[in-house]
Amino acid sequence: MKRWLLLLWLLVPVALLSYHFGPGQAALAYRQSQQNFQLAQELEETGHFDEAIDQYGEALSSLPATTEPAAVARDQIRLAQVRVRFQQGRLAETLSSLGVLVEEIEQTHGADSALAYETRDFLGRVHYQAMAALRLESAEKEVWLRHWELSRQNYRYLAEHTPGGRNDRDRRNLEVVIKSFNDPVPPTAASAAGGGFDTAGLTDVITPPPPDAPIAPGFGPPPPTVIDARPREPTPESPAPELNEFDLGS
Repeated sequence: MKRWLLLLWLLVPVALLSYHFGPGQAALAYRQSQQNFQLAQELEETGHFDEAIDQYGEALSSLPATTEPAAVARDQIRLAQVRVRFQQGRLAETLSSLGVLVEEIEQTHGADSALAYETRDFLGRVHYQAMAALRLESAEKEVWLRHWELSRQNYRYLAEHTPGGRNDRDRRNLEVVIKSFNDPVPPTAASAAGGGFDTAGLTDVITPPPPDAPIAPGFGPPPPTVIDARPREPTPESPAPELNEFDLGS
């Protein structure tokens, strides 16, 4: 019995060392990432947006490189980081980042995941704000209409796919977007940074539509030009074709 007790006692340091370099390291990484994330939220709430973006970056770099929970946490932090850019009024930069993020989230976690729904919801909101800001600046209809259509597509997708817990909100948001088309100037708020929304670059930014949705007007490659090369009977107004040496024969 004493030998067994002695053996177990000697194995305790080995077990602790294994935990330190295995699950223990992952737990420490999660704890550090959580601390950075909480600090980033505090900075964001107090209006220190640049510092908040940096802290969200620290939270990302602190996460373990593998495991499914880390992948979910990583994309949640990335979404939080993009939200800060939106609060700064950086619409084009926000949409560019969201365009990449939403595709990666849907590929990694599934288009029907809660995180994918949340990202689509935010994407619809940013396109709505882009549309409203452009209309306030009296932009051409074809410019703001692209963002209105992408906002409508995202909220329609959510209204058709999200579960009951959030579906009522998605349906109300879709109704707001649809009604805004006929509003003289839809209501829009100032950015959290205190200024207006920056509309520079909004004519060029592209984000992917929801699954199975058509490409919004003005985005994507133009349709191919179809040339009908079938022979036609000559009309009375058509001049008679000139015969060449092959038609005349030898």
